[in-house]
Amino acid sequence: MTAGGDPSAHERLVAALKASRAGTWRWDIPADRVDWDEALSQVYGLPHAEAPRTSGAFLKLIHPDDRERCGKLLGSLLESGSEIDYEFRALIGGRIVWIYDRSTLVRDAAGRPAYMTGACLDVTARKQIEEEHNAALEKYRLLLRELNHRVKNHLQMITGMLALKAARQADPEVRHEFEKAIQRIHTLAELHARLYRDDRFDAIDMEAYLTGICDGLRGAVLPHSWVALDCVSAPLRLSIDQAVPIGLIVNELATNAAKYAFPDGRAGKVVVRLEVDPHPDGEHATLYVADNGVGLATAGKGTPGVGLTMAQGLAEQIGATLDATCDGGTTYTLRFKADRRV
Repeated sequence: MTAGGDPSAHERLVAALKASRAGTWRWDIPADRVDWDEALSQVYGLPHAEAPRTSGAFLKLIHPDDRERCGKLLGSLLESGSEIDYEFRALIGGRIVWIYDRSTLVRDAAGRPAYMTGACLDVTARKQIEEEHNAALEKYRLLLRELNHRVKNHLQMITGMLALKAARQADPEVRHEFEKAIQRIHTLAELHARLYRDDRFDAIDMEAYLTGICDGLRGAVLPHSWVALDCVSAPLRLSIDQAVPIGLIVNELATNAAKYAFPDGRAGKVVVRLEVDPHPDGEHATLYVADNGVGLATAGKGTPGVGLTMAQGLAEQIGATLDATCDGGTTYTLRFKADRRV
């Protein structure tokens, strides 16, 4: 405290530092003299008489693995900075103490470093919690990798068995139903693989997910060059509870279009498009699956088949509406309130 200073302000500062369990230090740079208060010695777990008195003595307290990094940070501060905060490990008698330090540099009238002050906290307990959390997370990821491997193998086995069954069917309609079942499994497999690749288990990137589904459909049910499949999606992450039904709906509707909209080698296009619409009560989204084929009535689809019935049920599952219009083809419109995830 300087002469003429406010004693009460000093007392409040001391009280605040004690309450926060912080310790303070001052480094006279030209003289290379370091002064610690007793609170800082307690933070480090050192007898106050053993507190470092020079910058070199202080650096020796830093863990060897952190020493070079801390030296570079302080060097950068001396060269051109004014404030810095960082964390490091101190090695005190074989015991590691994690320290959080916030330092301020004061320069003289000529701009040269005059002295540095700082406050430190012992954050060892927080770091231990973080390390335990990270270890648990890594164990969780290892288990998920194993689960992913097993699920992938099981899905491949199921699709392989269905493919063998399909190849043995003489009836084209029965064979087609097997192929649709295989494609449904592929849709779920795409979702599973994307969850694993993205390392996010609460949200799905719909743009990438729908693109993956459409890529699979091109090879499975739209192999003919005269039928094109386009996919356009707004950037949107949805919850898994919404993403799964939407992916299956796209699969069913696009498969129906491939089977019924382009008879006798008719050329055309199927378009899958997902749009986001701002709404007063939250964000809404609209999914379109449209084709420029012969239309529902011409295709003989006046009565909903299994695929469309499934799509209607999936739409109800997520509180969505599913409507169909025929005007130069068929357009299915799915409207729902988006459970957006960031």
